[in-house]
Amino acid sequence: MLLFLISGFSWGIIRGGHLRSLANHRLRWPGLVLLALLLQIVAFSSLDIQWISLESATLHIISYLLLMIFMVANLRTPGFCLMGMGLVSNLAVIWANGGYMPTLARHLAWLGIAEDGILNNSTLIKPGTPLWWLGDVFLLPLPVIANVFSIGDLFIGVGAAYFAYHAVDPPPATKCRA
Repeated sequence: MLLFLISGFSWGIIRGGHLRSLANHRLRWPGLVLLALLLQIVAFSSLDIQWISLESATLHIISYLLLMIFMVANLRTPGFCLMGMGLVSNLAVIWANGGYMPTLARHLAWLGIAEDGILNNSTLIKPGTPLWWLGDVFLLPLPVIANVFSIGDLFIGVGAAYFAYHAVDPPPATKCRA
């Protein structure tokens, strides 16, 4: 996601935009994104938080539902339609797989992760895995930032880059009336 945002901001600045233009863009209910992130941290970290009685998978689904509400609230903002398509894709596959994102074992092995079953927010793709093609079936084989990702992640990233590009683009110049 960070690479997409940097690309969008950079391209917008190269085209004459300014970071200070970000102040002109007000998103509705941004706290939902922070709450969703917090839920995923609680669900999949090793913090051993005892006061949460919900399972990790349930928290994962709730975090995506919060992101969907945020996306719908900001649907008229450039890039949010693409991000919404990615969120719907990810939520569908996560929901269909009991709150976990299916991924290919060979990709995890390439990343140096050799686990069976459920690993953090992922589960291995096996015969009969529902909607497996929407899961983390792509590999980014780069040093330091290697990762697996889904088609939904790609839509979210492209939408975020599109938003970032437009967020730094200066508003059109107003015409002076003499």
